Amino acid sequence: MPSHSRPSLEIAGKDARVAWIALVSACGLAFSYVLACATPFAAIAAIASVTLKRRDGIAVVAATWLGNQAVGYLLLGYPREWDSFAWGGVIGLAAGTALATDFALARLKFGPVVTALVALLVGFCAYEIVLFIATLMLPSGDDAFSLAVIAQILRDNIVAFAGLMAIYAVIRSAGFLEPAGKATPPRTL
Repeated sequence: MPSHSRPSLEIAGKDARVAWIALVSACGLAFSYVLACATPFAAIAAIASVTLKRRDGIAVVAATWLGNQAVGYLLLGYPREWDSFAWGGVIGLAAGTALATDFALARLKFGPVVTALVALLVGFCAYEIVLFIATLMLPSGDDAFSLAVIAQILRDNIVAFAGLMAIYAVIRSAGFLEPAGKATPPRTL
């Protein structure tokens, strides 16, 4: 049964939150360079939803999206055409949708690990659904939603999520990130 009084992964303390936001955003920038258009936004949204307050989570996802666009257009040579810009906007919308979905799930508080894993999977589905709907209006490759492509993107998100959670666990156990407390009340808008 869901409980609103279980321990959370949320970070307390302004300095710790700012450092975590910067670290996750920097990882997002690195993912953008290495994975190009397959940046693991679902993983970043899931991590943000279970470790940060809503405002800070939005900042992480927005910074990652902006960094992704900058890396794409300035370093990776994304085409500067209307459909490329439109896809960039859709990716931002999809990442925001994943984050909103994940924050809604985080309210259930099944426990930090279960909540984080469910957030990753449901956020991934929300992200992909938004992208799929966009294919009805925007040009895309025939294999953009093939099982192989979706499986690879899911794999990238799982690896990114596991890596970010491992980083979180290491720096939290080293005492650099203070948990928000033994019990966290439900999040509100």
